[in-house]
Amino acid sequence: MEYRIVTEQRPEASELMRLFLQTSWAKNRSEQNIELLLKNIGPFVAIKDHDLLIGFGRAITDNVYRAMLDDIVVDSRYRNQGIGTRIVEELLNQLAGVEHVFLNTKPDLEVFYGSFGFLKSKGLTMKL
Repeated sequence: MEYRIVTEQRPEASELMRLFLQTSWAKNRSEQNIELLLKNIGPFVAIKDHDLLIGFGRAITDNVYRAMLDDIVVDSRYRNQGIGTRIVEELLNQLAGVEHVFLNTKPDLEVFYGSFGFLKSKGLTMKL
């Protein structure tokens, strides 16, 4: 399979919405709010098979001390083909030099993220 990595041209909200609908954690997002997300986006990676968006990930960061990987998603028809790996690798390349990179994930992806050096934190994640 040939695909291309896109880091300069943001995807369209409708393209991203199609991927988010395939998840349990982002399927209730609105296209209007995804447009805002894209308007304010920092580092991101989009992967396309021709013109079809098949993968996406982004980071929220101050580019010095902290970054958080977020919204990493791969089209269900393209999973287990190395696309998620490419997204994480490219994001980490974009964040080179940032002191700490964090992420939240489900337990079944702990091994996947562990392969990049992420460790389970002893801290407590809290949200409002």
